[in-house]
Amino acid sequence: MRVIIMENELIKVYRNYNMALAADDVEQLDQLLAPQFTLTHMTGYVQPRAEWLGEIKQGQMAYFDSQEEHVTVDKLSDGWQVTGENRVTASIHGSTRHAWPLKTVMSIQRLAGQLQITAAVVTTY
Repeated sequence: MRVIIMENELIKVYRNYNMALAADDVEQLDQLLAPQFTLTHMTGYVQPRAEWLGEIKQGQMAYFDSQEEHVTVDKLSDGWQVTGENRVTASIHGSTRHAWPLKTVMSIQRLAGQLQITAAVVTTY
């Protein structure tokens, strides 16, 4: 049986990720992220899933708000790419709370019957 994925389902995954991020909701992020997930920060550091979630739990990565400005979806051979631009307010490793214009390029695949984020690359715009 072929499952059809609608664009709005992929955007919902993207939005759920951003809502969970702004709420520091590690449990929700845990459900959205594939086991092999990596986050490439705007510094270029590629952070493994467990390390990033641990830093959120410990308050080293504290996110406060995420305001969506633009989002698009593209089909790839092995899944989908969701690209979004959000203004994200955060305090990273004890820094002063700051708002960044962040572009996130997210890879999503259907794994074990559910849509999961396999990677996210974050830059500024």
